[in-house]
Amino acid sequence: SCSTCLLSCCSSDLQLKNHGIHTEDLMRCALEFFNSPSEDKMRYYTEEIFTPVRYCTSMMPSKEEKLEWHDHLQMWLKEESLEAHPWPAFPASYRDVGSEYARNIFKLGKRMLLVMSEGLGLRSNRLLEAFEDTVLLTRANFYPACPNPGQALGMDGHTDSSGLTFVLQDGVGGLQLKQGEDWYNVRPLEGMLVVNMGDQLEVLSNGRYKSILHRVMVNSKSSRLSVAAFLGPSLDAEISPIPELVSQESPAKYRSRTHRDYMHEVYTEHFSGKNVYVA
Repeated sequence: SCSTCLLSCCSSDLQLKNHGIHTEDLMRCALEFFNSPSEDKMRYYTEEIFTPVRYCTSMMPSKEEKLEWHDHLQMWLKEESLEAHPWPAFPASYRDVGSEYARNIFKLGKRMLLVMSEGLGLRSNRLLEAFEDTVLLTRANFYPACPNPGQALGMDGHTDSSGLTFVLQDGVGGLQLKQGEDWYNVRPLEGMLVVNMGDQLEVLSNGRYKSILHRVMVNSKSSRLSVAAFLGPSLDAEISPIPELVSQESPAKYRSRTHRDYMHEVYTEHFSGKNVYVA
């Protein structure tokens, strides 16, 4: 049930079980894409962050002084148009596999938002109302084995810019969460989804829910693959603390921002650390 899932994802290792989502085929499709010839992958190369299908290295290579050690395939998805989405041409199964996975993540994420809304003392659909129209950003990340892992990061410490993040990871490991001043490994467990709270939920909840600072380490022996699905509000939604959670005793802690503007600034200016806009 969704309540069982939520209890699992709120445990110390943030692993989500009982989700009922088939994950192996999606990981296989992502790996086949990254193992394809460079000239084929480069057909999708762009630094335009809102393009439907984006292949890139690091986050914004032309603007970064230090590139992160990964390649990624990023897609913006809408629930009502999954079949019509311009999925990568290879592997051929990506359209069917990706559509099924995204449909299940939309369903799971919305169920969790209902429970989380009640956890704030609000109507069960209040968070969904604030999202206006959910959008899903999927991001497959490939981290090659690194000859000097002590001098590189797969992805620097950051919080997610979305609402809820669902992460599949292979058995290599490397994902770390920060608690206090220390970083802790998130053990890869077969069939589990790692769930992160994102910045949009921190803002909407006026700080009652907190986005999680995390990073990815690399190693010299093995490549690593993960697939993250970021469930967020409509890109045009104006995100600010929900009025019912603001009072004289608890004033608004964050500035209003559209999801689109927030994403653009995070990608192009400061993809590092915690990026919520305080009031």
